[in-house]
Amino acid sequence: MKEFWTYTGLRLLSLVATFGIVAGIWSLVAGEVNIFYSVIVAFVISGVLSFFVLDPQRRAFAEKVEARAAKAVEAARAKEDAEIDTAADTAADTAAGTASNGEGDSHKMS
Repeated sequence: MKEFWTYTGLRLLSLVATFGIVAGIWSLVAGEVNIFYSVIVAFVISGVLSFFVLDPQRRAFAEKVEARAAKAVEAARAKEDAEIDTAADTAADTAAGTASNGEGDSHKMS
């Protein structure tokens, strides 16, 4: 989870900083700030910026998610294998019990 919070925090910091820069430049050029357009421009710029600058953090986060997913899949497979083995053992015990009961009954009738 550390990787998630690191990446998310840096993305938010990037967005806020980019918004501050865009709003500041907009204010200097136009005299007033259009918040809506400043936010849109900040989203685009920070998205492109984070694609290049935050690549190591994004990769670390992706590797962590992939490792957790692989571990969950392995646990699910192990659980499924255990259930199949238990079902097979139960079926074998039931079949063995039926065969011995059948032999015993045939001897009593003779």
